[in-house]
Formats: sequence, structure tokens, C-alpha cells
Amino acid sequence: MLRDRGTIKWSAMMMPEHVQSIKEILVESQKIKMPILEEDKIREMELLLLEGIEYNLLLHFEIFHDGAIRCLSGKTTSIDHLNRELRILDTNNHTHSIPFPSLVNIQND
Repeated sequence: MLRDRGTIKWSAMMMPEHVQSIKEILVESQKIKMPILEEDKIREMELLLLEGIEYNLLLHFEIFHDGAIRCLSGKTTSIDHLNRELRILDTNNHTHSIPFPSLVNIQND
């Protein structure tokens, strides 16, 4: 019975630079574009932010960063209108500064 080693047999023939470039191409191909939000969605997120600050609610934020959407759960501690950022205290007591334009979605528990 013939045992084929699959792609393992070809990996020895590839230079490290080639492997690195293939990995970079794969990462680049998985990136997405920044979603464009409608006015209604922006207003809904604003109201939820204000409620979160007033009632100290745990919110779930979806943030666009470097071609991907990241999730963050925490409480909004303040809104910095001058720098256009949110200050969020996550569940591990770390503070994050999130720019307004990078917010994609906000949800309540």
C-alpha cells in the first residue's frame, strides 16, 4: 500500500521566504472591507451607548480593525468627543480606547 505524505513532501523544497509570502497572501485574502453603516444603525448604537453609561450595562462591541471584525465585551466608562473615542472597561478590568469610526455594532446582553 502506497502512503502519500500529502503536502509534507513539498514543504522541504520551499524556501522560508516562500512559506512566509504564502502565509501573508492567505492573511491578506481573508481581510474584509470596512462595513458602511446606515443612519438608523448609528442612532441605535448611540442610544445604546448612552443607556450603557447611564445604567452601567455590559455591552458587546464589534470593532473593525485591520481587515477583520473583533469582539469586545465591557462597560462604557466615558465618551471622548474631542478625540472621537470610547473608553471601555472590559471584563478583565483593562481599559480600551476605541475610535468611533471603527465601531460596527453594539449589542446589549
